[in-house]
Amino acid sequence: MSSSGKEVTLQISNVVAHVDGHWLRNYAADFLAAARAFQAPEHRFSPVRYYLICHSIELALKAFLFTAGYKKKNRKKLNHDLVKALDAAEGNGLAQYFEISHKERESIEKANKLYPRKEFEYFESLETIYDPHDFELDVLEGLAQRLIEKIEAAIKVTIFE
Repeated sequence: MSSSGKEVTLQISNVVAHVDGHWLRNYAADFLAAARAFQAPEHRFSPVRYYLICHSIELALKAFLFTAGYKKKNRKKLNHDLVKALDAAEGNGLAQYFEISHKERESIEKANKLYPRKEFEYFESLETIYDPHDFELDVLEGLAQRLIEKIEAAIKVTIFE
């Protein structure tokens, strides 16, 4: 998507390339790589990996939705809600490429209690600092990795007209 928020389409002669979903998927992979590279401080909770991994999942789901033809106005309505994005992706054929496990869904639901409220970014409450979320970050990390890998085929199919 361009900085103006308009869809980016490249056209060379008779070839049209739709690259927004491809770029979003790459950004999802970049956020996941940053999460893996981050070293949390000793003896103190840091929400940085939580944010980076959740953002990676959000971008991957929205990349899939873009590819599936999910309208921009509907993607905007999802805001940063991971559960709504996952439900929308599943409603638009995600299961054809990716199956989410019960444990992964449970972890998304737990992370979603804080992520859409920007708790991993701005510490609106002490809830984030004390890490009461009771979800396994490695489960979310694995989910992000599998999602990024599995949606690649769906995205590649829709790049060129």
